[in-house]
Amino acid sequence: MKKTILAIAVAAASAAATADYQGEVGVVYGQGEVAGAVDYDTVGFAGRYNFEMVDTSKGPHAEAAFLDKSSSVGFSYSTIEPDVSGADDIDDVGVDVRVVTDTNLIIEAAYSQLDDGNDDADTFAIGVGTYLNDTTDIVATYSTVDDDGDDLDALNLDLHSVMKLQGTASLAYDLGMAYLDADEDDGYSVNAGATYYIDNNLGISLAADMMDVGDEDTNRLSVGVSYFPMPEVELAFEYFDQGGDDEFDGILLGAAVRF
Repeated sequence: MKKTILAIAVAAASAAATADYQGEVGVVYGQGEVAGAVDYDTVGFAGRYNFEMVDTSKGPHAEAAFLDKSSSVGFSYSTIEPDVSGADDIDDVGVDVRVVTDTNLIIEAAYSQLDDGNDDADTFAIGVGTYLNDTTDIVATYSTVDDDGDDLDALNLDLHSVMKLQGTASLAYDLGMAYLDADEDDGYSVNAGATYYIDNNLGISLAADMMDVGDEDTNRLSVGVSYFPMPEVELAFEYFDQGGDDEFDGILLGAAVRF
């Protein structure tokens, strides 16, 4: 009897340590300022369902689905409330799917709609890529935005990789570039980011991107922290500052639960 109880306890402890999961839901709250003049608040919700259980033993908890080559479907909703009397909220809702085959082929599709109270902007995207190895993938994505007649087409190429460092540390990085085709002008965007994981629970990130289309350009810098106080719970913080033609900054606080 004692051996049976001991075996059950060991199995339970092992399951708790790996904390494999299949679903995830999260919430985010933020505040910021537009052009140094208008304050805003934002709230968002998101969820993701993986078609199979995700193995969390391969590296940082935040990278578990990527490292396990998981196929999944997700949704998101956010709203921005400007601190201006009579101003409309800006709502954004989206769905996406990512499928990874046994041959490491990646197929992605996404749809989102942005509604500012006056106009709707619909975005469709489809991507194809592959895992170059067990910890690196590359995806080419075509997207089109229809903003009540003002169209923007984009062709993106994005790479994501996770490198194991000494001890418990890891480094994840992103590199991306895009060709942008607007109604009257064309341009480009580039982005780069990295997250240093002190261990599987704690990551510190830095990211930057810039866009130049015709006479419009923007640049954005963000820093963030992701922390798992337990394998099934994530807490996150991000500060971002965007300059150029569309200036705004803000902080975001988030939490997510896996099950």
